[in-house]
Amino acid sequence: MVVSPAEKPAISPKLAKAFFDAIQEYVRWTYGHPEQALPLKRYIQLSLIGGRVDGFTDPLPHDVLTALCILAIDDAHSHLKEQVYADRTYATASRCFLELVAAKKERILTTEWDCE
Repeated sequence: MVVSPAEKPAISPKLAKAFFDAIQEYVRWTYGHPEQALPLKRYIQLSLIGGRVDGFTDPLPHDVLTALCILAIDDAHSHLKEQVYADRTYATASRCFLELVAAKKERILTTEWDCE
């Protein structure tokens, strides 16, 4: 049985807000205290919220698109900005956001090990 796009459930306002809140938290994490590593719990929470929107093809609101593109402004992540502009959905935003979180986690963990 094929499900048409019209039959797919739309993202709930609560989940859409939680995803935008996660992006805003990532911004605070990135620019608030760059020298302070955050506990592993933070990575899991951001990843969990990012993963929950993966199946939704609803269009991204402009503010969410803009915030995500700002996070992907550096050369290492410019491909993410291209992806989200090409397919402005929560599913694409989820994949891009999760890649940003994973990269940030890796940088922090690598830095912590380099300091020992």
